[in-house]
Amino acid sequence: MTDQERRIRLFIYEFVVRNDRCPSLIEIAQEAGLTPLATQRILERLESVHSAIVLSPGSGNLWLADPFAALPTSHPVHAGEHHWFGMCVWDALGILSLVGVDGHAPTMCPVSGESLSLRVENGMLTVADGVVHLAVRARDWWRDVGFT
Repeated sequence: MTDQERRIRLFIYEFVVRNDRCPSLIEIAQEAGLTPLATQRILERLESVHSAIVLSPGSGNLWLADPFAALPTSHPVHAGEHHWFGMCVWDALGILSLVGVDGHAPTMCPVSGESLSLRVENGMLTVADGVVHLAVRARDWWRDVGFT
């Protein structure tokens, strides 16, 4: 990764943590002092090297800055006044760990539809109903991150 790519990636993560959403292509371009096209190419490069930046298929917009999802999902994360989304329950827990805050992640069992609640306090999972089942081996997650 180049210094510029690192700065853009860091900007994306800092923006998400502060604003509870992913920045737009225009916001990233303005921060970097680049054209949207040049910024798009950098985002594509970040995606290609599996830097945890993933673009929405066919649009070029951010889909996720893993573990943060750019769009609402069924895995919300609440921490004080902040609200983020993870692509899966694993990502929801990852958000709380990455940001280093107490919070909860209400979700549901994808098989039964039963509500589940996960709570993290002082960096520890304190309330967790159910079991997290990972249907895809970790080494294969990036083959189809949207499915995983």
